[in-house]
Amino acid sequence: MILHIGIDSIPVRLPCLWEHGISYDTQDRILEDHGISDKQVVIFIEKDFNRLERLLARLTGAPRLLRRPLDRLNSALWDLIDGNRTLSQIIQIMEDCYDEEIIPARQRCSESISKLIELNLVELK
Repeated sequence: MILHIGIDSIPVRLPCLWEHGISYDTQDRILEDHGISDKQVVIFIEKDFNRLERLLARLTGAPRLLRRPLDRLNSALWDLIDGNRTLSQIIQIMEDCYDEEIIPARQRCSESISKLIELNLVELK
């Protein structure tokens, strides 16, 4: 499900466990100037087991945290979602940093943010 996100909406990260992983080693100062770490973002999502699943997880040693690594563009998007930038500003920064790789930027950023909203990782102000 893709939400229609207004261009003036401000995406905000919700509290969750996440960390920066591997570096992409992009040699571009513009990323740093915009607050993009150029590192992979890994989000950890706690699994919500029902009774049977909890029992099976205990027996099989299944992890309680789901590790969700983001690709390079979504990691940059995560870095830009700081609660201060509008979707319009985020799109402009992504276009400045990633040129043709992100085109159509508005559609790709909106779809990614919609997915993060579905996963309860982001909300809109």
